[in-house]
Amino acid sequence: MAAQYRGYKMKGIMLLISILILVPLASAGEWRGEGTPLYTIAEGAIHGGIYVGGGHGLTYEDPYVEYFDLPANIEYARLYVSMWNYNEGDWIEVSINEDKFGEKSEPDYVAAWGVCHYAFTITDEFSPGLNTVSVTYHNTNGAPYSIVLVAAYKNDTMPQTRFWITEGNHALSEMGKNDNSEVTFESEPLEATTNATLWTMMIAGNEGEMDTLYFNSHLLGEDVGRRKSGAYLDLDRWDVTEFMVDANNSVRFDRGEESYIHPFNAVLAVEYMEDQGEDYIQINTKVESKQTSVPIAVVLVTVLSLLFLVYMVRRKK
Repeated sequence: MAAQYRGYKMKGIMLLISILILVPLASAGEWRGEGTPLYTIAEGAIHGGIYVGGGHGLTYEDPYVEYFDLPANIEYARLYVSMWNYNEGDWIEVSINEDKFGEKSEPDYVAAWGVCHYAFTITDEFSPGLNTVSVTYHNTNGAPYSIVLVAAYKNDTMPQTRFWITEGNHALSEMGKNDNSEVTFESEPLEATTNATLWTMMIAGNEGEMDTLYFNSHLLGEDVGRRKSGAYLDLDRWDVTEFMVDANNSVRFDRGEESYIHPFNAVLAVEYMEDQGEDYIQINTKVESKQTSVPIAVVLVTVLSLLFLVYMVRRKK
């Protein structure tokens, strides 16, 4: 009897494990692919600077609200809403200073089991000083991770600044066998520069799981993805002046011990000592997310779990 009891107990444990495996997969919908590696959506040179702000992590508040204290004379702005657990039919609506800006159903970048990134180009909707952005969403099993704003603003009293704004959503995971993601800020030789600042944004990191971040092969930090900016959110600012090279600087996200992590943004701003030509802003073509096949490891776990459930049902008959 004891052996029989242990057998039933083990089967019960296996059934519970199978359910725990299958429930997240079911709630997150279908596999959406490995996502989109970061690339440069906008770049240029401006007498002024770059503003990057936002955050506060996954909270399930609705509407999800963020505040931005902005400079005057914004020349280009890109607003990002990152979301957990996108499924077909979900939508979000963005309001700026209590005025409805727009609604979007399909995210710009989606990966894995529904981790996604909505992007909006918003230049003329903000005012100098405090601005309020709110997001109302329809997502029965998910919620926003963050609202983040990246803006280039003009100020003729400031040095000329060369900048690159990169975006995407690259699912780095053990199952997908993606261990790192790198993006290059392509340029001709950068002469007579002074300060250089890098901002990075990652989703789904966990404290104690040792990921790493590099700029031009120089280690910037370990366990960078540890939810320091809110639940499952890391928005960081780095002084990379001493690590700059003459051209084509790059940043690399390494998954390390993280089960999975999603780089969403990297922004680089470099000040010149002297003007290097006319100011300009160049907007590049958006890269579409590519849906790839489900990783073999995910397929095997799912199939084995289903087979075990069928076996248990048949045993009870």
